[in-house]
Amino acid sequence: MATKNQHFVPRVYLKAWETKVETKKEPQKQFDGVYYFEKGDTVGEGATRETILWEPHLYTISFRQLYLAKKCPKVYSFFVDEIFDSMRANSPQPVYGKLGYSLIKTKHSVRKHLYDIDSWDFYYDDGTTARKKALLNRFNDMRCYLLEDSFSSVFENKWESILQTFVDEVKNASPTPGLGLDRKISEKAAKDMMEFFFMMLCRSPQFDAMGVYTWMNDILKQTFPGVKETEEMMDAVWFTELYRMFYKENGGFYHTALAKAVENCQFILFETYPNAGSFITSDNPAFQHISHVEATNMNGYYFPISSNHMLLIAKGSDPVNVVSYRMADKDLIKKFNRVISSHSSAKIVSMEKDRNKIL
Repeated sequence: MATKNQHFVPRVYLKAWETKVETKKEPQKQFDGVYYFEKGDTVGEGATRETILWEPHLYTISFRQLYLAKKCPKVYSFFVDEIFDSMRANSPQPVYGKLGYSLIKTKHSVRKHLYDIDSWDFYYDDGTTARKKALLNRFNDMRCYLLEDSFSSVFENKWESILQTFVDEVKNASPTPGLGLDRKISEKAAKDMMEFFFMMLCRSPQFDAMGVYTWMNDILKQTFPGVKETEEMMDAVWFTELYRMFYKENGGFYHTALAKAVENCQFILFETYPNAGSFITSDNPAFQHISHVEATNMNGYYFPISSNHMLLIAKGSDPVNVVSYRMADKDLIKKFNRVISSHSSAKIVSMEKDRNKIL
């Protein structure tokens, strides 16, 4: 079951950077965790995977956001069940609602009239009036954790298997004659990885749907004077995108981008040479990098998948399951790490305690 501390970088993903770490306060006391660096830190701080890269109620939908439910039927159904159960299990005796001539006493009637709940009057089953304000306050405190739970059940529980399968298939595949560095893996392994990448992209608080959110945000700020209204509307757009990712088969950014990437992009898997260093990750681990000044083409989607492996997803003409497999030396590792760091919001994560070793 979801909690209010919701990780926008999954703990299971961070596991690939876990090592023996220590805090600055107690350097003699080692524990399993990762090192994280704030901007400007030269020495990393040890932390468990549970204690970093989360925000309270980041994906939680409250009853006050019921307007979202028009596009998210499962959210609507959740609140219908919760309201009905709360009314009928009310202490000291059950209550029912009334709207005009309509009695609201069944789940079906709650579903029919839920959008007008502020206009309901409430009565106990013996006909005496119940306190409307107290009931509405109770309903407004209800929260739906559907999105947070779905991240776990649809994606996160499979990550370790997806990662292991992808890397193993690439490393064990025989180089295909005529394909140079390219290796052919199963279509399933390639698509599973692509799906996970786009999920990571969409779930990040930094997610901008290729500039669309910034554009919408600017328009809303000009149209509505209050910051709160704009934030609520942007949350609604984002939550609807996440809902579509889990429960719709097409439409929305996730499915559209995924389909285009499977058709037009290729994976390049970089693996570190032994003792050459390690890749970092950050609070924004899946991102698009576009640079117009670099001589070598480093543009594309970036996704560090472990301390030893980094994926670059770039335009390509081969099928998505033809993966280019390359080794990264010390200089290339640091070059990639600088790109990863430049796209972080506030924190980078590493197995190394010393910043100079990674950047």
